Amino acid sequence: MDSSESAQMEGLRPAIKKEWEALLRAEPAPSPLGNPDTLLYLMDETITQVFRALSEHPLESVLKKTSALLVPLQRHCGCGLNPLLNYYATGELALHLVAAKRVPQPMLDALLTSFHLLAQQEIDTLCSVCLNRSSPACQSPAVHSAHHKLRRARSA
Repeated sequence: MDSSESAQMEGLRPAIKKEWEALLRAEPAPSPLGNPDTLLYLMDETITQVFRALSEHPLESVLKKTSALLVPLQRHCGCGLNPLLNYYATGELALHLVAAKRVPQPMLDALLTSFHLLAQQEIDTLCSVCLNRSSPACQSPAVHSAHHKLRRARSA
């Protein structure tokens, strides 16, 4: 991502945050940690991480390396109690709604892919310390398979 694209993305930040907050507040919080008032403080850092990832890696490289790993975020948490599920699902939707009208399709694809990968990593990290992770719901084959693919991709 060059400097003009980076500036264009930064210009979208206020609209993304506004849309994201509205979507997040419309979802029921799965737990006190999933309270939108708490999660709002993470938005700037999340957006910064996504933009930074795009500026450090060529768009084509991001799309070629990772597109096959994308699975619905809810499949990364078998019990569904991870407070980051709604946070990232609504963030992904907000990015799509705001950026789809304002950036070229390849940039949108890279932006959504980068966001989704960050979401997968963060959800997986929180699930790895969850007390429910040994429950039968969290041991479903789909969740295990997605975790295994992501771990292999990270080590490559």
